[in-house]
Amino acid sequence: MNRKKRKRDKNTAKIKTSYYTISSPKLPEPFCGYRIVHLSDLHGTLYGRNHKVLIQKVREAAPNCIMMTGDMADQSQGAIPRLIDLCSRLCRHWPVYFIDGNHEQCLKEKEQASLQRGLKRAGVIQLKNSAQELVYKGASIQVYGLVMPMVYYKDWFREYRWGIKFTVQDAERLLGMPRGDSFRILLAHNPLYFPAYRDWGADLTLSGHIHGGIICIPGLGGLLSPEVKFFPKYDGGYFWEEGKQMVVSRGLGNHFLFRLWNPPELAVITLKHP
Repeated sequence: MNRKKRKRDKNTAKIKTSYYTISSPKLPEPFCGYRIVHLSDLHGTLYGRNHKVLIQKVREAAPNCIMMTGDMADQSQGAIPRLIDLCSRLCRHWPVYFIDGNHEQCLKEKEQASLQRGLKRAGVIQLKNSAQELVYKGASIQVYGLVMPMVYYKDWFREYRWGIKFTVQDAERLLGMPRGDSFRILLAHNPLYFPAYRDWGADLTLSGHIHGGIICIPGLGGLLSPEVKFFPKYDGGYFWEEGKQMVVSRGLGNHFLFRLWNPPELAVITLKHP
């Protein structure tokens, strides 16, 4: 029993912390140095007893808040209570923002209800095609959470539809028009539609879903996406297009195949006013 526990802790200690700096003239000066820990795609993985390994990694990052971009829980045994327990512990120290990914959306009705109740009790800020003002030192920015219909995930085994795309008009339908001229962070689980997010008005998009491409090939990037596409464009890391930015988490867990040369990732994002 003790040997198994030590082995589990040794394996889970291999979380990689990645650091990103996001600079924008739209950021209010008080937000210079504001730090976000971005967690995604946990899939019910337990990192040490009482999540001690993961929570220690978060503490070391010294964030101002935590943003979760989906697939933190799934239908695996114990995934929902583990996530609720993790959020309860994190919410004691930091604001936690949360959106559903495709796996949360695929939970059975009773499981979904249990998850939502638990997250609410924990104090998590749940964003379901809605926005929340983030206030810091008297200044504010906007945080939006997108939960898109499953058909846009291009899942061959579920609601697959050939040729469907998520457009700016779809973003407007779900999120409404962007509010004012403030800096906007969009939490959107699937990075595939970054062009629509940026054109809608997201200054910074945080995504996950791709798991870093599962297998990372040096010099080429991630090999495979959940949509069974080779070498996905937005596999993980930082992307800049037409003045808008996106950070794609490589995720903390797994759902299919085995990660290779692709360690679980905790992303730390520091905002900067030029």
